Amino acid sequence: SPAMARACAATAAAAFALACLPALAGASAFRGADGRVAARSDLLDEIEAALGAGRRSATEGRVAVFEDAMRPIFQSMPRSSEDRLTASGVRYLLHRVFVERSPASFFAEHAGDEAHGIFERRLGDRGLSLHETAVFAATLESLVHEETLERLHSTHHVLGLDTKEDSATEREVERIIDTYMLMLVLGLNHTSVSRDVVLGAAQRMDAIYPNWHQVQKWVREVRKEVVSANPEARRAFATTVNVVEEVAERYGRWQDSECIALKDDLMKIEKDGSGRVPLQDFYAAALNGSYQFTEKREYLRQLGALDESIESRPSVIIPNYINSASNCLASSKFYSVCCINECEALLRPLERNIAAPDALPSEIVALVQKLPSSTVDAPRALPASLTQRLEEIAAGSGGRVPIHGRLFSQWMHHAFPRECPYPHVSGTTQQMTPSQFHQEVGESSSHDSFSLEAEIEVYKQAAEVAAATEEAVKIELPWAAEEELFVPMPTRASGGRSRGFVRGAMMFFAASSLSVVALKTAAASMAFGSDKKRVDKYVV
Repeated sequence: SPAMARACAATAAAAFALACLPALAGASAFRGADGRVAARSDLLDEIEAALGAGRRSATEGRVAVFEDAMRPIFQSMPRSSEDRLTASGVRYLLHRVFVERSPASFFAEHAGDEAHGIFERRLGDRGLSLHETAVFAATLESLVHEETLERLHSTHHVLGLDTKEDSATEREVERIIDTYMLMLVLGLNHTSVSRDVVLGAAQRMDAIYPNWHQVQKWVREVRKEVVSANPEARRAFATTVNVVEEVAERYGRWQDSECIALKDDLMKIEKDGSGRVPLQDFYAAALNGSYQFTEKREYLRQLGALDESIESRPSVIIPNYINSASNCLASSKFYSVCCINECEALLRPLERNIAAPDALPSEIVALVQKLPSSTVDAPRALPASLTQRLEEIAAGSGGRVPIHGRLFSQWMHHAFPRECPYPHVSGTTQQMTPSQFHQEVGESSSHDSFSLEAEIEVYKQAAEVAAATEEAVKIELPWAAEEELFVPMPTRASGGRSRGFVRGAMMFFAASSLSVVALKTAAASMAFGSDKKRVDKYVV
């Protein structure tokens, strides 16, 4: 998996523009119809002052769409008496809405101080309203669109081709699109990559990414669809822009077939329907022909993909592994392509039907019993143990179950062990790409074939000893009673938590204009003020 890009887009001109922004409206400006209209206009005015009229136009035209998409989730979340979200709430809503609008999610790393400043100031004041969060989302979307144009221009530059004249041949257009995708899949920094690096990667692409030819074939099919609307302009630069944006829109859904195949392979060696694979079987699959399943125990532990609740029988947690950074593919300044988190689709109907931050255990049971997944049929009768767990959660929360907390996420893992990741306690795991792990630890994240054989032998011997001294028992999923609310109820004193939020939210951004597969966020790279302790370790 490629390392994540780390370019900063801040400029002196943008900083000057932010310094000249008008002061935020007082509380009264947000009360009443006239006040709400004024507040909405003020925010768009700030965007225009800092980012230009073009950015305002691109943002304004998409705000209503985002508001409609966000409203059902917004209604299910803890909000202040002024109907506003805290930093962690905004981050969660951004993630949820982009995942719902597209079958995938992106996390962004940098969008420039000009965008950060506008929203951090408002968030630090009293939180963001539904409208302001929708403006934030539309602004992020327009920034990602701009990066797509920049990347395509860079592709032309690397290949020595001109973007000003629509004179490219059919073969050159195909080469441009292939190179664009190569740079994206490998996470190459389009602002600095050299021609030699790109050409060298193209020659080794089959070895680097075995499915590269399938990607090329699929991209050509998408292009064929796009150019059919205007075949006379099939080689025009504007048409190529439309092609790469359509490819980005569909890439997550298409590429997720690899993730589904990965899950199917793991389920073949799963233990007792637990959503877990014994570590020795995980490694044995790698020796039997899979180019996956080679991650070292230390790396799996770091990712939160390793269950060591039974020390003598370590196992890989299927949804945590699937959704980990080790399976991310493609990277840009704003996002990485990872696997779709199936638990997102299971949460949508719950949030929509509950339409509140918490619910009675009986309400949740009634909904979940009717909820099917890719491996769980519905309707079904939930085990008494699951119902009891819900009641225990509610007993510690005033009789209701917070649906945006760690304990409910853990309960969902027990209800759907193959789809919903196990939510580890904060600070115990850290999402890292293989290259990041190598940089920090100083060794590879994966075994070679020789060390794999040695590891398998070690675990076989440990299993034999355990079998001789322990009774054979069915795997029981671990349960940790610690609660963490990653979308806490806002308070008037919570505004100060927003420092660094927008920068962090950009890193977590799920961009609808560039579909990918849902991800586990890289917790260590995020800055979310004092909310960080609660929310940075997992994504639901």
